[in-house]
Amino acid sequence: MALTTNLRGVDLNLLTIFEVVYETGSVTRAAERLGLTQPTTSHAMGRLREAFKDDLFIRSGHGVAATGVARQIYPEVKRALDGLRRAIAEARGFDPAESSRKFTLAIPHPMGPVWALAIRTAAQAEAPGVHIRFDTRTLPIDLATRLRDGEVDACIDWFPVEGDRFVLRKLFDDRLVFIARGNHPRVRPNMPLENLRKEGFVGIHPRQGTPPDSMRIIRRLLDDLDLDWVVSLSEFLEVPFVALLTDLVCYLPESMLKQNRGDVLLQVLRNVVPDVPIPISLIWHESRRADEGHRWMRELVAGVIQRAVQA
Repeated sequence: MALTTNLRGVDLNLLTIFEVVYETGSVTRAAERLGLTQPTTSHAMGRLREAFKDDLFIRSGHGVAATGVARQIYPEVKRALDGLRRAIAEARGFDPAESSRKFTLAIPHPMGPVWALAIRTAAQAEAPGVHIRFDTRTLPIDLATRLRDGEVDACIDWFPVEGDRFVLRKLFDDRLVFIARGNHPRVRPNMPLENLRKEGFVGIHPRQGTPPDSMRIIRRLLDDLDLDWVVSLSEFLEVPFVALLTDLVCYLPESMLKQNRGDVLLQVLRNVVPDVPIPISLIWHESRRADEGHRWMRELVAGVIQRAVQA
């Protein structure tokens, strides 16, 4: 509270004068750089000394030397002013090539780690100073609040975010497909469902929260098949590993499948349940809608993922 009270008594314009006096080591040169008269600059320094209860600078030769207090506060003042300048500049027009902005992107979708690497590569090529932090937890903590507060800039998921002030941009339709290892002794693509039903199956624990309509439909269809669910896994990323090492039949999002090259390790069984599209969306809070930097990030992310899915 004391810090807040002290700042109320400081004209932030004075901090820019402090910054330049510190960097030039001269009140005269600082006045010239700032386009102020020397009396105005000297008066500003007097107000700063009063606010900080310290001389800040003492005469030394033809200029001034910083006191211990001035040396202590300069890095923080410099950092704060640089951040404010960047924010104002980007509010007027975002330049990815010059920006050093930071974004946080949540990707609960199973392809999160793979997409994160592709997005990072694309961002570095276009905006080398921009830093994107990725969170690929399947169960993100309090995602709606973090999106609303700006702690997370956007997320990519098939689960809707609770609330009516979130924007959803559909990136593509995913689908659940069944898989088995390529040299499975019994399972073949397009085999009769009554024969496939004799196999053991691997399921996935349902995520907490309100699932989209498409997932509720798929859950109901899977229940109607009355399959032998041998094991339930926590993550879709575990599914290919289990499929390759066992004779169990598994399901996963189609986006996780690699392009077949002839040496097929997994076979895809596409007609076990009816085709139900699962929309995958880029989600953000509407307060970011007019933010040019955020818009750049959204377009970058959407382009990377859509190209990856099409490939």
